[in-house]
Amino acid sequence: MEAQHNLSRVLREVAAGHEVGITRRKKLVARLVPPEDEPAVEWPDFMTRAAEVWADGWRGSSSDDLLEEGRAER
Repeated sequence: MEAQHNLSRVLREVAAGHEVGITRRKKLVARLVPPEDEPAVEWPDFMTRAAEVWADGWRGSSSDDLLEEGRAER
């Protein structure tokens, strides 16, 4: 199969778990292999952290106040 003219077909083969060799003048110049399974990313529990940090409630400016302040400085 010619990768140059059938790239979508080649990529389907790779996505299906097959290794595809790319040759130039009958010499192997590259191999396309499916990616290894990546470990799942463990995201921190932002809500719990926020509750710990601001257990007594937020005492700072609201985002609206900060935007208005920034616009006033222009």
